[in-house]
Amino acid sequence: MNKQRIEKVAVIGAGLMGHGIALEIAAAGYHVNLYDINEEILDTARKNIDYGLKKLVDSGKIKDDQVPKSKLLIKTSNDLGNQLKDVDLVIEAAPENVSIKQDLFKKFGELCPSHTILASNTSSLKPSLYAEHSNRPDKVIVMHYANPPHLVPLVEIVRGHKTSDATLNIAKAFIEDIGKQVIVVNKEVEGFILNRLQIALLRESLWLVENGITDIEGVDKAIKYCTGRRWAFAGIFEVWELAGWDTIGNIYREVAPTLASKADIPGPLKNLLNQGFFGSKSGRGFYKSDENWTDSVKTRIAKGLASFK
Repeated sequence: MNKQRIEKVAVIGAGLMGHGIALEIAAAGYHVNLYDINEEILDTARKNIDYGLKKLVDSGKIKDDQVPKSKLLIKTSNDLGNQLKDVDLVIEAAPENVSIKQDLFKKFGELCPSHTILASNTSSLKPSLYAEHSNRPDKVIVMHYANPPHLVPLVEIVRGHKTSDATLNIAKAFIEDIGKQVIVVNKEVEGFILNRLQIALLRESLWLVENGITDIEGVDKAIKYCTGRRWAFAGIFEVWELAGWDTIGNIYREVAPTLASKADIPGPLKNLLNQGFFGSKSGRGFYKSDENWTDSVKTRIAKGLASFK
């Protein structure tokens, strides 16, 4: 008989996304098994969990006296079989590599109880690419958290071709129970919803820079101090509903034919990639993203997200 309620979760991968997913689920009162390949990674994750729980306290999402209990609910280990043996949900947070995910989902299918739902935190890889490797494609789904996962209030759930209605409903109920908003992607598509919207905006932003219309600071200011601020409180359809669709229709007819539409990576981004300037991970991108710059931006994002109730 299928188990209809999730009580215990395994998070596979304790890095940037995995530790944040684990700490939020534990803060909601669930037992969490957090796995990674070695103790050094898990030690870093434990330190990051302490920091992340403090941010949840600062934001008012949990109380200070909930922190010790939340930490006790997280069991860390580099023994994959032991971490999977009695869980109701697995959330894979490994690197964005199809082969890695196929191998992991094969192991999940072999090691997890038969009722366990198998989820991936992938941001763009369609579930059909690895679902069959699990031998239970009806129980495979995507739970895409955005970074930082414990502060961004949305999870994108993507169903595969064979994902059952029961799997979708149980997964959705669980995400809502831990206090998240949910959007369901009903059909597999590259990039799902979140990344399709973001890449569309990035392509136009790069076109504006490449053609000398503005610079990167101009684009970022337009988003930080206008578009992004409105969208934090009302979605694009809500905002333009207020403006009037007759007005928007006129603007659309004039602007849409001129928008960037090439599939190739635009020149400004291609130049960065060719030079090995990958952003904060390499110390430079469009900005000189040294440690101080990176910490400043991360803190600003965390404070802004924490201010939303």
